[in-house]
Amino acid sequence: MTVTHARRRERLAALLPAHEADAILVTRGVNVRYLTGLASSNAAVLVRADARATLATDSRYAETARRACSDIEVVEERDVAGCLVVMADRVAVEAHDMPVADYFRLGEDLLRLTGAVESVRRVKDEAEIDLLRDACAITDQAFSDVLPMLRPGVTERDIARALESRMIELGAEKPAFDSIVASGPNGSIPHHSPSDRPLERGDLVTMDFGALHGGYHADMTRTVAIGRRAPAAVPR
Repeated sequence: MTVTHARRRERLAALLPAHEADAILVTRGVNVRYLTGLASSNAAVLVRADARATLATDSRYAETARRACSDIEVVEERDVAGCLVVMADRVAVEAHDMPVADYFRLGEDLLRLTGAVESVRRVKDEAEIDLLRDACAITDQAFSDVLPMLRPGVTERDIARALESRMIELGAEKPAFDSIVASGPNGSIPHHSPSDRPLERGDLVTMDFGALHGGYHADMTRTVAIGRRAPAAVPR
């Protein structure tokens, strides 16, 4: 996807002249991945106004970066922001994400931009749409595959583990978020953490889960009844 990532960097670079910036230092992990393809816990990318880019990461990810991001310069350095910020004169930073301590450490003359990469990400390209479609398909198939195991005696935790395991088997990187399985009286608790409560006949079971695929999240919520639904309590 090097061509796709290059186009994204070009769209970002086109925003810089209006802010009188020579380059933007991107440090937010999801934005670095969007612009380069590298998923890393310690990486940053400097995108210049002419769309040339330099990616910095540490030794844990350097080899992966050189393979996955062959179209841009890769620098191996622990202080990823510090080594990039000196490569241009008027550098903008992601003001909405950079910690205050890092901002003052890197230099108080940095330009502050908010949501620049996000404004580019707002319009999805075909590669993103395909990944979103795949994430949803994985999530939907996992639900269909796990549905037959919902029966009395199976616990909420059993169901959550089965959903997450099945999504990974189908190609997900991992769950998009902590899965929710709430049965019976637990169904009234927003964001209930799956427990060892066994399902009972007549329970309503709410499941909220999704797959993370290629960096893109799916989110599905389904409620099913175990056998015949129990009658609603009538207030006295």
